[in-house]
Amino acid sequence: MGKSSGGGNQVIGFAYFLGMAVATATKIDELVKFKFKGDVVKEPHLTSSGSFVAKTGQQMGGGNGSGNKDSTVYFYDGSQSAADPYIAKQTGSSMCYKNTSYFVINGFIGDNVSSCPEYSIIARRTRLGVSWDSGDNLSNINGDINPAHALWYILTAKIKLSEEFLDSSSFEKVAKALKKEGFGISFVMSRSNEAKEWIKEILRTIDGVLYINKSNSKLALKILRDDYNPDNLFKINESNSSNIKFTRKSWDDTYSKCIIKYTDNVQNIEASVSAINTATKNTLGYEKTYECEFMTVSNARNAKIVLNRTMRKMSYPYASVKMQVSAELFKDLCVGDVVLFSNEKLGVRDMRLRILNLGGEKDEPSIEVEAVEDVFALKNLTVTSVQDSLYKPVDLKVGAIEYFGAVEATIENGSEQGIIPMAIAPTGMVQYFTASDGLSGKTVNLDKTWALAELNEPLQITNEVAREAKFIIKEITPLWAVNATEAGWQRLKMTCLINDEYINFKTRKSLGNGLWEVSCLIRGLSGKKITSHQKGVKVWFAPKDANDLQVLPIISPNTTIYFKAGNFADSTETKKLDFSHSGKAKMPYPISNLKAWKENGKTYFKWVNCVRLHGANFRSCDVVPAGIDENLMENEVLLKISDGKEFHIKANNFEYETNERLTYRFYNAAYITNILSEKVEITI
Repeated sequence: MGKSSGGGNQVIGFAYFLGMAVATATKIDELVKFKFKGDVVKEPHLTSSGSFVAKTGQQMGGGNGSGNKDSTVYFYDGSQSAADPYIAKQTGSSMCYKNTSYFVINGFIGDNVSSCPEYSIIARRTRLGVSWDSGDNLSNINGDINPAHALWYILTAKIKLSEEFLDSSSFEKVAKALKKEGFGISFVMSRSNEAKEWIKEILRTIDGVLYINKSNSKLALKILRDDYNPDNLFKINESNSSNIKFTRKSWDDTYSKCIIKYTDNVQNIEASVSAINTATKNTLGYEKTYECEFMTVSNARNAKIVLNRTMRKMSYPYASVKMQVSAELFKDLCVGDVVLFSNEKLGVRDMRLRILNLGGEKDEPSIEVEAVEDVFALKNLTVTSVQDSLYKPVDLKVGAIEYFGAVEATIENGSEQGIIPMAIAPTGMVQYFTASDGLSGKTVNLDKTWALAELNEPLQITNEVAREAKFIIKEITPLWAVNATEAGWQRLKMTCLINDEYINFKTRKSLGNGLWEVSCLIRGLSGKKITSHQKGVKVWFAPKDANDLQVLPIISPNTTIYFKAGNFADSTETKKLDFSHSGKAKMPYPISNLKAWKENGKTYFKWVNCVRLHGANFRSCDVVPAGIDENLMENEVLLKISDGKEFHIKANNFEYETNERLTYRFYNAAYITNILSEKVEITI
């Protein structure tokens, strides 16, 4: 059940709680981030099973919600040996779900929700337990997985190849090379049937090949790099080759600019890097762009490495060769190897060719070879990286309206039946922020938004003038220091609202860590009752000039208020607030500061009269000079005594001759209408 923050307004609803377990993956090395409805609400960085407190439900706006927000989330990384106590109790099963990571929520999921919210995590897994890892921490490369480890894991765990058919030494050699390059990858494989596609994507990203190592007939891994000694390469020429088909790619098939797209894992945004080959552009006579996305690249550094290799392949008209060579001489030639090719008729001398494919029957005297010019060895290729534009497009997305409420407007605000909408502007580019009455359609602009905090400790009842009263708050929206003087103190604009009570405050100073100390000045403004307030209650701080707050007139005491914000391209979900107006604005303020004492057979009374319209003593942020309405009366004070007698008083004091103990009830009567205020009662 939630209670609103103002003026007789009550919203009856439900706070929903739910217990659930959400399986995420197999074992996880680190739980990096926890998301609620797509937004990161906690970064626990748990490297083993544990728990953390995070936002798991959406409160209703303003003071109308249940006050719940956070719950404890219990995380299991997949190595657990015991069941979660809550799940075990509810299901009667003590399964620990080993080798499955999951998290358990048993708490708040929202006020008046109709479905379970969306929860998700960002996790890291780099320890895959490959058999050949020498313990040099090869698997983790700056938080990404080593591509060699990922390929080995997919081949063995997902495609189910036996390790005895894989050349572990080649995988380890590539893992060390990639570790030295600092090139890791990051991706999510949702289903095992995606395995082959991810293998292709990883090989494309690292420029690697899987081939059969002829020395042991095992599947081996190699990355294509300019890391060889030309003196040790096989030499192919007219004497050991035949049926040569030599072609060179046309300049029309090249590209002068390459753009590599990737997802930045830190900012979780799509990004890109680009480069230009000026020589290719000049040859073509125009700029021709090649765009490609790499699904496993996670940062700009690695994207630039991929970009450099891609530019070499796309901006240069490399040669391609098909031929037959001696099976005996080149029996140890493998896919991915580099050879030196010379042919006098073609005018080629010691061209470095990278082997793409080898074919032929087992007993054939020759091998069919397909090869391309090794672009990784090109020495005179100049690639210029393009400076990323410093222009960042304006993010037009508007966040959700999280905090909103309303309070009855006092008569000083100009309406006998009006409300003051209170709301915190959502994040993003907000061009309009409005509150409207659902019955009349009347709308006001919320161009002066409030600030919001919550009580960090209870606030007890104090005197009306409460210079010594202080309370501690915890900020929800950013706050700032306030230090006012008491000069013209009736006209102070520093006003806050706690539940239904308006309070003028003098100072607000930071205690650090989002905590602030607020010193009271006047409590119970605008005829509001001074009450105690519990820890966790919302504290609304009015804008700087509290007299200029927007008032929304309503035509019925029971209505619905609609809050909406947005810009020309995006808008928020409309938030609704059911509101019931008490009609108390028609009532005069009760007397204040009532004092009574007995002396010489008489009972004496003294009080302060309070008048509406232009503010009142100790009651409101005045719109007239301080003191002009001191002790003014709207009409008269009606006194009802428990012995049955009544008196109409046009003063601020009274004496009654009696020795009896009686109850006295004071009412302020309104001008013309004679509507009575709430009573102020004393027994003496």
